[in-house]
Amino acid sequence: MRIVVVNAYVRGNAGDAALLSVCLRHVREAFPQARIAVAGMEDAAAHPDFEGVPNLGSIRRHVADGDVSMLRRIGRKLLVAPLAVTALLLPGPARRALLRLLPAEARREAEAVAGADLVVSMGGGYLNARPGLTGHQNVLFVLLPALIAQRAGVPVVFAPQSFGPFPARAQRRLVAAVLRRSPLVLAREALSADQLAACGLPAARIGRAVDSGFAFAPAERPDWRARLGVGPDVPLLGLTARRWLDPAGQDAYERALAEVVDRIQARGLRVVLIPQVSTGYLGDDDVVVERRIAAHCRTAPLAVEEDADYRALHALYGECTLLIGTRFHSVIFALTSGVPCAAIGYEHKTAGIMAELGLGDWVVPIEEVTAERLWALVEPLLGPAADDYRALLAQRMPGYVAEAERLPALLREAVGHRAATASDGALEAVR
Repeated sequence: MRIVVVNAYVRGNAGDAALLSVCLRHVREAFPQARIAVAGMEDAAAHPDFEGVPNLGSIRRHVADGDVSMLRRIGRKLLVAPLAVTALLLPGPARRALLRLLPAEARREAEAVAGADLVVSMGGGYLNARPGLTGHQNVLFVLLPALIAQRAGVPVVFAPQSFGPFPARAQRRLVAAVLRRSPLVLAREALSADQLAACGLPAARIGRAVDSGFAFAPAERPDWRARLGVGPDVPLLGLTARRWLDPAGQDAYERALAEVVDRIQARGLRVVLIPQVSTGYLGDDDVVVERRIAAHCRTAPLAVEEDADYRALHALYGECTLLIGTRFHSVIFALTSGVPCAAIGYEHKTAGIMAELGLGDWVVPIEEVTAERLWALVEPLLGPAADDYRALLAQRMPGYVAEAERLPALLREAVGHRAATASDGALEAVR
């Protein structure tokens, strides 16, 4: 059996790397004899595999390659999109011949998904859009591997993920057309299920599941206190931040975090700034943001400046007494370690998942972060409220983790009961 996992991101994003790690484990558990490949946003020449699974690169990576000029990226999109969409409208031999004209990296993914027995679109939060051309492009290139696979009669399943928003009617039509033909579509929070319903996807086609990050439990346990030079009796409080807002809003957010860091350290705790994402791709590097936060602090916090992969970072959250988390998978890593969190939401996944855990009161939208608003969440967790929070985690987490581990069974059921799905409706959506 040949399985291709598509829409993987980069290992420098610890959350997405964890999701891919869990997805590959679940696929192996569901289909132990399968030959698996990954199609994602990492250059196969630089990263030929992920945890021993071959990396093909992808159509999305090829057209969005940050190492080439913007003019070349535009040229790649103008070549790949019309060629691939035209191929989808043709019968088998002509379709395969046209797809062979794609550039090598795009062709590898197209041929892999068309020749697979199953395609798994991994968990995450990538199937969404903004108004305008950029939003249309994202939806098209995210769904293109699924369209190619479905046109070849290959089932495509969507692992637990967030969906939307989709502001344009054309985006909603294409999403519904592709997902309607999937034997398994899993939304990881109610808000995403609502987004799919707004696209016109029937309720019976929308499954609910738990973010796969809750099933990530690596065995690696590095001695972070030794690395940070902190004794065993010093309480650590973790903080993750990211670039998200316009320049003025971003500066206000970073200064508010710095003010809260100073208040915490005045109480005798040490704050450690943790870069959940450290990659040059799209300039999305938390180290840069956290250096600015540290520069605003009156008392310097600790900071992780060394390279640390997703498995090692997971262990660091377990060393913390409390986490102020903007990156949501840093929050998941902490929650599964029994660590209370004050979450800063930048997409609906944060509010949605925290609410479903009964933790909705511990979230503040990133646009509304002020030192006072955040301190109102953090200060109680430096006292007795933390005990109640940990008790709730002890009650809720085992069931949530068990739910996250259901994916192998859902995959087997979906593939075992899949019906032949025609692709005519999806083609109509791209005509």
